Amino acid sequence: MKKLIISAFMLALASLPQLSFAWGADGHQTVGAIADSLLAGSKAGAQVKVLLGDNTLEKMAVWGDCVKGIAPEKDFAYTSAGRYPECTPFETAAGIAAMADYVKRNNTNCNPGPNEENCHKQYHYADVALQHDHYKTGYVGTSDHDVVNAIRAAVLMLQDRPQPKPFNFKDKQEALALLTHYVGDLHQPLHVGSVFLNADGKIINPDEGVYDHGNNTVGGNALQCPCGNFHSLWDDLPQQFKRGRMNDALTKKARAVVASNAAIEELPVLWADDAIRDAKLLFAGTQFSKSTPNQKGNSWSIALPLEYEKTMQNLKEDALARAGAHLAQLLKTIWPE
Repeated sequence: MKKLIISAFMLALASLPQLSFAWGADGHQTVGAIADSLLAGSKAGAQVKVLLGDNTLEKMAVWGDCVKGIAPEKDFAYTSAGRYPECTPFETAAGIAAMADYVKRNNTNCNPGPNEENCHKQYHYADVALQHDHYKTGYVGTSDHDVVNAIRAAVLMLQDRPQPKPFNFKDKQEALALLTHYVGDLHQPLHVGSVFLNADGKIINPDEGVYDHGNNTVGGNALQCPCGNFHSLWDDLPQQFKRGRMNDALTKKARAVVASNAAIEELPVLWADDAIRDAKLLFAGTQFSKSTPNQKGNSWSIALPLEYEKTMQNLKEDALARAGAHLAQLLKTIWPE
């Protein structure tokens, strides 16, 4: 198979510092900005204003990742001050206290297993094998506190209904900020779909036979390409999308997205199905091998097909527009006209 010829763009991308945010801060803020535009003049938009005051969905979209700067092992101190400009508005004494309070409530409440992340970090993703066409809680890589169920919990909080365990959202403001972020996460394909590989680099179905944790590529985080970490490659946006440059065009595209016809609790499942479909497309034509011969554990190399940049740009553009449209749909369903 022909391998990808790394272009100057891809080499430049590899030299950029990678944030830990799905889509990067630009992507999450773009999703929030699209929803802000689609909600303008609506009852839902007015309710967002009541809850957030001078803040917007665009500004609050990154809060769910900024809280990752709270370090439980350091007595819940904030360790990311000054690192990420998008988190600066939350780095006041009151803002840091609010982030620490959230992490304390959502740190071990899901009873994380050995080598599993803190609970609030697990709220951001699922790892559904590509052999499946649909998301279902119970598959390997899903849980009652994955991104699909996190969206459901935040919606329930905004509807004044009891939130399910293990989630512990303090109030509607916190739930709205997190919902905005999780909807962005759900539309990043590698936050839902994942490949599982055997020792020969062949894709396997972890829901058949005995599951080995070493087979999970963890949404592409265990894959390395010539341009760096594969998951980070998909988190990053093309330059023309950054700093709000494409918000108007993406908002126009989002207005054309047909609203999903389903009960509100089923909407995250439908959108997770879309993410699995996108994940299958982004893995099409790729090949895998161990990073080093006889290496143990889940670390792999991935070879990409020609014209992969075009695949990324098209999928990212569509996913961002859908994410903004779907966030607006959720909020208009919670607060209808």
